[in-house]
Amino acid sequence: MRKLIKVILLSLLLVSFAASAAAITPYASYSYDEWNRSVSAPVGYTAGRTVYGAMTESGAWKEAQDLITTADGRILVADTGNNRILEYDADFNLLRTITEFRRGGESLPLTGPSGMHLSADGTLYVAMAKAAQAVVADLETLEVSLVIENLQHALLGSDFTFVPAKIGADNAGRIYILSTGCFSGLLQFSPQGEFMGYYGSNKVTVTAEVLFQYYWKSIMTDEQRANMTSILPVEYSNLHCAPDGFVYASTVGTETPLNQIKRLNPLGNNTFYARGGKEVNFGDYELATVKNVSTMVTLLPTFVDVVTTEDCEFIYAIDRAYGRIFERDRNGNLISVFGALGNQEGTFKQPAAIALHGGRVLVLDTGKSSVTVFEPTEYVALVHEAVLKYNAGEYAASRDVWEEVLRRNTNATQAYAGVGRALLKENRYDEALEYFKLGDSRDEYSQAYRIVRLNVIRDNAPWVVCAVVGAVVLFKLLGMLLRRLGWKKGMAAQAGGKLLDAARLSRNTVFPHVLFHPFDGFSRIRFEGPVALWPSVVILVLYVIATIYQFVGTGYLFNENNIADINLWLLLAKSLGVVAVFLAAQWSMAILTNGSGRFKDIVVTACYSLAPYTICLFAGTWLSNFMILDEMYAEYIILLGLAWSAMLLIIGTMTIHELSFARALAFLLLTLAAMAVIVFVGVLFYTLLMQLCTFVYTLYVEIVFRM
Repeated sequence: MRKLIKVILLSLLLVSFAASAAAITPYASYSYDEWNRSVSAPVGYTAGRTVYGAMTESGAWKEAQDLITTADGRILVADTGNNRILEYDADFNLLRTITEFRRGGESLPLTGPSGMHLSADGTLYVAMAKAAQAVVADLETLEVSLVIENLQHALLGSDFTFVPAKIGADNAGRIYILSTGCFSGLLQFSPQGEFMGYYGSNKVTVTAEVLFQYYWKSIMTDEQRANMTSILPVEYSNLHCAPDGFVYASTVGTETPLNQIKRLNPLGNNTFYARGGKEVNFGDYELATVKNVSTMVTLLPTFVDVVTTEDCEFIYAIDRAYGRIFERDRNGNLISVFGALGNQEGTFKQPAAIALHGGRVLVLDTGKSSVTVFEPTEYVALVHEAVLKYNAGEYAASRDVWEEVLRRNTNATQAYAGVGRALLKENRYDEALEYFKLGDSRDEYSQAYRIVRLNVIRDNAPWVVCAVVGAVVLFKLLGMLLRRLGWKKGMAAQAGGKLLDAARLSRNTVFPHVLFHPFDGFSRIRFEGPVALWPSVVILVLYVIATIYQFVGTGYLFNENNIADINLWLLLAKSLGVVAVFLAAQWSMAILTNGSGRFKDIVVTACYSLAPYTICLFAGTWLSNFMILDEMYAEYIILLGLAWSAMLLIIGTMTIHELSFARALAFLLLTLAAMAVIVFVGVLFYTLLMQLCTFVYTLYVEIVFRM
C-alpha cells in the first residue's frame, strides 16, 4: 500500500514538473513602466507548434520570404528559392503547389515570389523580384489579369531599376509595390497598372552628421560632391494594406527608433501616433549594446514585416535584429512582446514574415525554413477584450476586465490607464486621476484634472472672494489703527535694521535695492564700503534648494524625473558647482584682463543676480502643480526669472569691472570659455587620477599574488 502511495505521489510530482516546464517560454515577457524601463509581465503568446517545410508534403523550403492566410484558414507560403507558392490548410496539409499562372492561354512561370497580398475578393497579388514582375491573378483559377513590368516613367529617372520585393492593394484596388533600392517611397499604381507616383516617402533624419555633411557639400566643387556619400532617406522593408484603407509600412533600422511603423493615409502621410500626438517607438525602449573590440555598438531595431487584425485594433511587427514580435493597439499602447533569437521552439534564426488567423500568430523563419504558430494566453485575451469593450463604448464592462488584468499584472500601465478612462466616462474624476497617474497617461490626466480644478474653483470661489475682501478690509483697518497709535512710514525698516544689528548682521546688504535699481545698487557694492556677505550665502543656499525642489516638486504633468533616481551630488554639481566654476572663471578673467572688480564684488554680484531666477524657480515649480498641459505659465515664470537674472548679471559685470555694454558681453563670453577650460582640466585630472589608482591597484594585486 505504501509503495502504491509513493508511486502515485511520484507520478503527480512528475506531471506537475512537466506542466511547469511546458509553461516556461524561451523568451522574456515584459512591458515598460512610466520611466520606459522594462518590467516583468505575463506571457502573451506561447509557441503551439513549429512546422518545418521538410516535414510537409511539399518538401524543404528554400529562402521562403512571405506568408499570408486566407479568410477560411488556408496558409500560403512564398517558397522563393524553389520558385513556387505552397498552399496549406490550417494544419499544414498540402493542398496545392503553385508554380505558374495562366495568361491568355499561355503559361506565366512563377519566378522567385518574394511578396504576396490577398484581397477580400480572392485576388492574389505577387511580387517577383527575380523576374522584375508584379502579377495580379485570381487565387482559385490562377488566371492573370495584370502584369506590371518594364516600368518606365519620367518620375522614375533613367537609372531606375524595377525590383518588386513586396506588394499590396487597398480597398479601392490601388496597388503599392516596394521596389528594392528605391528610397523615394512606395510605388503606387492604379487598378489598371498605370504608375501614379511615389507614395509615403521617408524623411531624412536631421542629425549633426547630416548638417556637417550638408555644410561641406555647400563649399565643395561638383566633382568633390560627386565623390561623397549621398544622404538618402531610409527605405521601407515591407507593407501591409489593412482593411481600414490605410497602408502600414515597416522601416529598417534608423538612428532614432521613432516612427519605424507608419500608418499611411491616402495622401501618404503618417497617421500612427500615440495618444496626445506623440510619435510611436514601436519596438524596445532599452536597446541592447554589443561590445565590438574596443567600441560599444548599438544594434538598432530592424522591422521586416507588419500586419493588423481584421478590425485593425491591434498591430503586430517583427524586429529581425532581436527576433521579437511586438503587439500594440491602434493608439500605440504595448500589448505584448514575444519571441527571440535562438534554436529553441518559439525562437527564430531569421524571422521574415508574420500572418494572423483566428487569434493565432504565424511567423515565418527564413533561416530555419519553418513557421511557428503562437497561441494567445488567457492574459493577452483579457487585454484584447478590455480594449475592444472600451472602443465599443462598454466602459463599465471594460473597467471590470482591466481590473482583472491588474490582478494578474500589477505592472500593466495600460490597464491602469484603461480603468482611468472608464472612470472618466463615468464622471468619477478624482478616482480617474489616481489611475491615470499610475498608468502614466499624462494627456488624459490633464483632461480629468481640468474638470477637477474647475469643480474646485466653482465650489470654493465665493469663500475665496470673501476671504480676500476680508483680508483687505482688515489690512486697511490695521493701518488706520497703527497711524492713530503714532506709527510712521519707515519705522518698519528701522525696526528691521535694529533686529539685524541685534543679531550681529550688517544692514549694508543693498540686496532689495539691486533688484529694482541695478545700476545704483551695483555701484554701491563697488564704490561704497564693504557689503555684507550673508545675503549672498542665503541666496546661494536657496538656489540649491530651489534646484532640488524643481527636481522633486514639479507637477506630475511636467515632471519627467524619477524621484527614486535622485542624485543629490549631481544636483549640487549642476547648481553649486556651476556657480563655483563661474566665480573662479570670472575672477581669472578679471586678473588676466586687468578688471577692476574684486573677488568679493564678483561673489556678491553673481549671487544677487541669481535671486530673481531663484524666486521664479520656486514660484514656477509650485505653480506647475496646478497647471494642465495646455498651460505653460510656470515655464514662462521661470524664463522671466532667468531673463531678469541675466540682465542683472550683465549690468553687474558692467558696473563692478567698469566696462561698456559690448565689452561686458565679451567679458562674459570669455568667462564662459574659461569655464569650459576649467571643466576640461577637471575631467582630465579626474581621468588621470582614476588611471593612476587603477595602475596602483593592479600593481598591488600583482605583488600580493606573486609573493
